[in-house]
Amino acid sequence: MTSHARAARRTRALLLAIGSLVVLLVAAAAVLVAWPRRSARGSDTAAAVAPCGVGWGAALHATNSSLAGAVRVRDAATGRRQDIVHTYHRWYDTFPTASELAVAGAGHMLLLNWEPVDRSGQPMSWAGIAAGRRDTQIDIEARRLKAVPSIVFMSFSHEPEKDYRRHGTAWDFAAAFRHVHERMRADGVTNVRWVWDMMGLDDPTWHSRYLAMWPGDAFVDWVAWDPYNWAGCTGRPWRSFAQTARPFYDWLEAHGLGHKPFMLAEYGSVEDPSSPNAKAAWLSGIPAALKALPNLRALVYFDLPAPPANCDWLINTSSGSEHAYSALARSSPFAATAKLQPE
Repeated sequence: MTSHARAARRTRALLLAIGSLVVLLVAAAAVLVAWPRRSARGSDTAAAVAPCGVGWGAALHATNSSLAGAVRVRDAATGRRQDIVHTYHRWYDTFPTASELAVAGAGHMLLLNWEPVDRSGQPMSWAGIAAGRRDTQIDIEARRLKAVPSIVFMSFSHEPEKDYRRHGTAWDFAAAFRHVHERMRADGVTNVRWVWDMMGLDDPTWHSRYLAMWPGDAFVDWVAWDPYNWAGCTGRPWRSFAQTARPFYDWLEAHGLGHKPFMLAEYGSVEDPSSPNAKAAWLSGIPAALKALPNLRALVYFDLPAPPANCDWLINTSSGSEHAYSALARSSPFAATAKLQPE
């Protein structure tokens, strides 16, 4: 074979090798493009949720010692396990309680309200919390929360519209929220998902305050509000579930907060004495309403009487409302297991 022939053969071999390499690189790129990737929304928040169901929960009329039993009774009555069990605590309370730990151990998620109210029942200063003057109690609570072997929702100073001026300003609230969050993180708490929980008033004055009360994306995992159909309890007109929940939902979306999952940390309806089936119909209308509220990822009913609540929100105010609530628990939005925890 001449030197020219050998050179030509080497050139053809080299070109063939380069061609094969190009094919392999193209195939690899195609695999990488097709490979499932975590979305930007799912990667930047620990509270990402999959669209596989709406979380189901309630705040139940039970004492601390009877809570676990009340949850079991409610699960059996509705045929639907509570995803979220909502309870309430003041600043110096010892919690989670033994019964709450039993509930968490049974696979339910706790939604814990932590109210900055002192031992005499007076509102505490948000500015004082933000300045570190309550850090000892934050550190104590951090140790308790770290001992819970599951994810916990924490709502700091929920419904801050109440006693607003006695606590401080909108900026004080946001600063206190950030400080509690950061102090607990410094204490090594990793199992808490932080809930920014408002009453959700449809009022221009409060709309401007809500913007100032936002602690920032890095400090909030879930956005929550507490809509109610007050109706005859306070002399207001009857409103459907959609009419109670939709205004603040739209406001949140319009102001750039729709990248966080939403929940109703409380919601409920009174009965209408003039229409015995009205409350049952109100509950039955929720599945259809949720179709227009796709970012509403959890609903937690406020199942308490008056007193201690201001109106009678109990589910068992009529047999019709009880049956409608059980049917709601098994309806399509709640039938699938909701993805409320990070992967």
